[in-house]
Amino acid sequence: MSNERLAIAAAELDDLDKDALFRFVERRAGTLLALHTREEVAVRLGLLSKLTPRFVPTTAGLYLFGLLPQAFFPEWGVVAVHLRGTDLTAPVIEQQNLDGALPALLSQCLEFVGARNLTNELAEYDILKVGEALTNALVHRDLRKPSRVAVRLFSDRLEIWSPGGPPEGFSDLDEVAKDGGVSHPRNPIVAASARVLGIGEQIGRGLPILAREAAGESRVDFHASPRDFTVTLPARWQRGRSTEELS
Repeated sequence: MSNERLAIAAAELDDLDKDALFRFVERRAGTLLALHTREEVAVRLGLLSKLTPRFVPTTAGLYLFGLLPQAFFPEWGVVAVHLRGTDLTAPVIEQQNLDGALPALLSQCLEFVGARNLTNELAEYDILKVGEALTNALVHRDLRKPSRVAVRLFSDRLEIWSPGGPPEGFSDLDEVAKDGGVSHPRNPIVAASARVLGIGEQIGRGLPILAREAAGESRVDFHASPRDFTVTLPARWQRGRSTEELS
């Protein structure tokens, strides 16, 4: 059960990027603004809640548009770590604790991975697949669980871990990844809003895109339990060389 419409009574409208929120409201439901205030339309969209006499963010509104959601929920951030080795006992080259609303988190994560693509050609990752994996992790994470999304860059792979298992009723991830075409978001308000913001499509293509095998590449690995979900992308030197590279 999603708690996206839960009112965050400790927060205020000033804890949101109000310009971004109301631009979104105009884009998403501009026809309603002739009849209702921007705040009232945001309530209908699940982004605000009215606790008379004030409006406050909901869980979804704070996660999507908060200036610093982690001031209220520290676990909503991302821990990104680069290790010199193949397991978590390896020396840490760099660690960053990333905060901000969902769009900022995605941007920072892509920047973290992208910077290391430039410094280590052999560990280059397909930015499309990285973006899909990060989007899935951030949009579909369980916001009720006290854990941060983790981006772990090892010498041989990139792991993206998120709290919360696969969609309810799905246990065969291979079948979901193979066929796709159906979207079962854990957080439907976050997922629908993210789509309007240009983050994700919500048409069931995420796992198929990640699972697609290019010539000479090993497949992306998925691991799921009722508690968490991990996507593992092999480093370039682990995937083998394409025909073009060998010629």
